[in-house]
Amino acid sequence: MQVTTQEASRPATTTGMKITKLTENIGAEVTGIDLRQPVDADTQKFLYDALVEHIALVFRDQKFNPGEYLSAVSIFGTVMPDESPKNRLPELPLISQISSLSKDREGKRVMTGERWHSDHVNHQRPPKFTCLYAVKLPDSGGATNLANTREGYAALPDAVKKRVEGMKTANVIIGSASKSVNSDRRAWQAESPPDPVIHPLVRTHPDVGTKALYFHPNKVENIVGMEPQESQELLEELTEYMVKPEFLYAHQWRLGDMMIWDNRSAFHRASFDYDINQHRLLYRTLVEGDIPH
Repeated sequence: MQVTTQEASRPATTTGMKITKLTENIGAEVTGIDLRQPVDADTQKFLYDALVEHIALVFRDQKFNPGEYLSAVSIFGTVMPDESPKNRLPELPLISQISSLSKDREGKRVMTGERWHSDHVNHQRPPKFTCLYAVKLPDSGGATNLANTREGYAALPDAVKKRVEGMKTANVIIGSASKSVNSDRRAWQAESPPDPVIHPLVRTHPDVGTKALYFHPNKVENIVGMEPQESQELLEELTEYMVKPEFLYAHQWRLGDMMIWDNRSAFHRASFDYDINQHRLLYRTLVEGDIPH
């Protein structure tokens, strides 16, 4: 692991905190900070800038109760609720629970996050950051995988960039051609069909001006001007460009880890390579973002 060179902008209040790159293109580990303690404005800005730069930050050895976890995430912005009330923690509904034991209305295990995606793209102002905190873990497996979509986009062939530039996605709760089999979401959409939310397929990062592909294949009804199935085929093709090994980081969880990433520059997905009789439980929070452009 390589220590980053942000010393010129490092405030004195971050003395003792260390940020170490996890891979060349995505992810950094943060040690030497207890996020249960107050974080001043200079440190908050330093961490925000580090998150934008590295796309994902992993904070080791945190020991949160739910309220402390929510406060820690709030240093990165305004926390927004999960769109599914079913997942919300009853005592603190801004925290949702990602549980391997969750089942849909048909009694089937819910495979939350099985495909590469960015979160809640069916919202006008989707979350800019997603944060997870490990509560219970299986003995092995269950990594959360991240892909750097800004480097992936930069590496696209010019012909592909030209093809997708200006394309827009129409986003709903779950697309009609989606491979997802979550009966809860299909029923939710059938009960109150939403108006599609339109976002650019290639979005520009509001803080640094970089471009990245931006979508959730399960939530794309279609790319404007294309049929749903044709749209899904193109999204699968584009995903393959984004998930080359040099753009990836697989986070192997340990208790006490909090990981936050920038949805404007990353895709993510969960690994389901663990004993399903063991409980994998993560707390998730979402930080409100802006309107993609």
